[in-house]
Amino acid sequence: MHRVRRTALAALATVELVVLLAALAKPAYGYVDPGSGLLAVQLGGSMLAGGLFVLRSKIRRFFRTTPTDEKIETETSARPETSE
Repeated sequence: MHRVRRTALAALATVELVVLLAALAKPAYGYVDPGSGLLAVQLGGSMLAGGLFVLRSKIRRFFRTTPTDEKIETETSARPETSE
């Protein structure tokens, strides 16, 4: 019950903020040069690359074997086989 109430309050606060910002909006008379668009593209690309890097590391961590299995496998492969 509390979770639903908290979600509803957060949604209501978001709507109120959007309405307030729309009511107080003033026209902006500014100049945007061509380099600004490229800066936005670069920002989006770097955010995408960073997100993919984090996702890749999380996927690798999920599929990685446990350290004890790795240790046992390394110890067995490091020992020379002796034939008697």
